Amino acid sequence: MSKSTRGKSGPSSSKTAPRGRGTVSTRSQRGQRSGLFQYLAVDDTVGDDGRAESGDSVESSWKSAIEGFQNSVEQALHGLRDSITKLENDLGQAVEFQARRVDDLESKMAAESEGVKNLVCRIATLERSVEHTTNELNKQERLSRRNNFRIVGIPSEDDEDCEEIVRGVLRSFKDIPSGVSIERCHRIGRSHGDKSPHILVRCLNYKDKIAVMKAKRLALEDQPYYITDDLTRVDLAEKKQHAPKVSELYAQGIKLRFTGGRWRDASGNPYEF
Repeated sequence: MSKSTRGKSGPSSSKTAPRGRGTVSTRSQRGQRSGLFQYLAVDDTVGDDGRAESGDSVESSWKSAIEGFQNSVEQALHGLRDSITKLENDLGQAVEFQARRVDDLESKMAAESEGVKNLVCRIATLERSVEHTTNELNKQERLSRRNNFRIVGIPSEDDEDCEEIVRGVLRSFKDIPSGVSIERCHRIGRSHGDKSPHILVRCLNYKDKIAVMKAKRLALEDQPYYITDDLTRVDLAEKKQHAPKVSELYAQGIKLRFTGGRWRDASGNPYEF
């Protein structure tokens, strides 16, 4: 019994021993792991040579790294501040330059505007002067024609005697003295189709011209020709401008006459159209 028991127990002992060794190994690994965690917990590191470095050495390394990073950041910030400062200076100079240009342009524009105003004033003055001069010249020309009248509608002939033609016309005027003094007379202008040039007549005195102009309507009522005043171009344009309205007023019983460069009523006052 004892032999068999020992014999049986022997193998069982041999099988149990490996289990005991495996348990010790597992415990050893667990101990090593917990020791590593404790080592890491106190900020110990392992160096390149496999040996653990002390906490002071690690702290010094971290401080050096942090200081280096801080120095790099400060240098970067310093460079950035320098770039921003330079950019601000450049921008300020550019803005100042543009502001000076704007001021110069505004000054030039103000000078040009003042020059334009002066030019406009000068032009307005010149226009008034030209208008005044034109009016004065027209008055002088009107005065130089004050003794003239024109006979319109008499056909022209070769070798005609204009003075004899004029005297023949005036002989039909019964309401004027026969002694109308004619200074000179001649054809003026060009023919237009079947229309012959006018006969320009200049009386020796203004009274004779007025007598002819007063008697012409009744004397030439049935004639194919008529007598009209010798007007300047300015006065003729003014007369033609309102001629249709004058005809309408005449049909209404309002009679106007053109004298002194204006249409006038029976009292001699300028008529406002």
